[in-house]
Amino acid sequence: MTDDQGECFFEGGRLEDLQACAGRMLDAGARSLMILASAADKWQPADLDPWLQSLPVPVFGGVFPNIIHGVQCHAHGTLVLGFRESVEVVVVRGLSDRHGLEPQLQELGQWFAGAVSLITLVDGLSSNIESFVDSLYEVLGARAPVVGGGAGYIDFVQRPSLFCADGMLEDAALLIALETRIDSGIAHGWQKLEGPYLVTRSHANVLEELNYCPAFGVYSEIVEAHSGMRFADTDFFAISKTYPLGIESVDGDFLVRDPIRRVGDHLVCVGEVPQNATVYLLKGEAQLLIDSAAEAAMQALQSRRLRMNGEASSVYRALAFDCISRVLFLDDRFAAELSAINSALPGVRSVVGALTLGEIANSRCGAIELMNKSTVVSVY
Repeated sequence: MTDDQGECFFEGGRLEDLQACAGRMLDAGARSLMILASAADKWQPADLDPWLQSLPVPVFGGVFPNIIHGVQCHAHGTLVLGFRESVEVVVVRGLSDRHGLEPQLQELGQWFAGAVSLITLVDGLSSNIESFVDSLYEVLGARAPVVGGGAGYIDFVQRPSLFCADGMLEDAALLIALETRIDSGIAHGWQKLEGPYLVTRSHANVLEELNYCPAFGVYSEIVEAHSGMRFADTDFFAISKTYPLGIESVDGDFLVRDPIRRVGDHLVCVGEVPQNATVYLLKGEAQLLIDSAAEAAMQALQSRRLRMNGEASSVYRALAFDCISRVLFLDDRFAAELSAINSALPGVRSVVGALTLGEIANSRCGAIELMNKSTVVSVY
């Protein structure tokens, strides 16, 4: 078990160790707790709920495929972060119920008015995350910056993955209001392979047709020719992790969408693929992805310096949400990506975060977006 001022990391899934870490943060004066836990440690509601419900300070967090702590990526372990401020946490329930999202968010109008920044953690395996993000922007606008990511499990089986004072939750989102301003950077590094294609039929996060042809047929023909691999012989995600889709945006960049499985002739993605959108097939090169992660970190620090009139000395911590499929693509070179992020943040005391199922942040035009295969770095 290791600890530093404001954070404590331990390996394994023992409740006693979690309680000890949280106790150290509270003894050090933490007024809120963030818990980032590895999915491999198999935390269970029956064990955690009574303890989460008994905490004397606000708590939020989730279960993620991997945890980021400095330059290390941990497949096992839990990171407890102490916040100097008493944050406010609100739960949005029933993410898969598209019609129930906006009324819940509309009721939070006054609550949003007091937030300087927001962190949002979502069940990354819920449907309609895109609707949640869109509704959040409709209600919040550009009043406060937003960052976050999707919690969940790499086997893509949905189960409770979020932590709050109510316990472990499934099919929900957490909104955490901060009194501190956060500054963020976003990048992905993926490049065009083929396209453009018109999305002629889709439903939420299920892509059904491209150019009036079955989506999987169009996708597989190009990917198999480029990779030399066959979907009939290989697990779908083992190939698709290298070939995401990119929705072309008005600023010329791509909103990346990750196909995670095939259902018949359809592609199921993390995040919606709107009908009539223009999409490209993308490819990745390791060094470009590594460089893009450093770019995201530099963007965050530059934004901070511009806002602080050239000073960034007040930066306390960097929070990174990095897509799980990036580590699956980079493999042993993912260590270089984490090193690049840390090197791009001179003077920042610690870099913490998680590998996520989807990343959330404001785009350059201000809208809140759900991204895939991207790196979001925030400093505060």
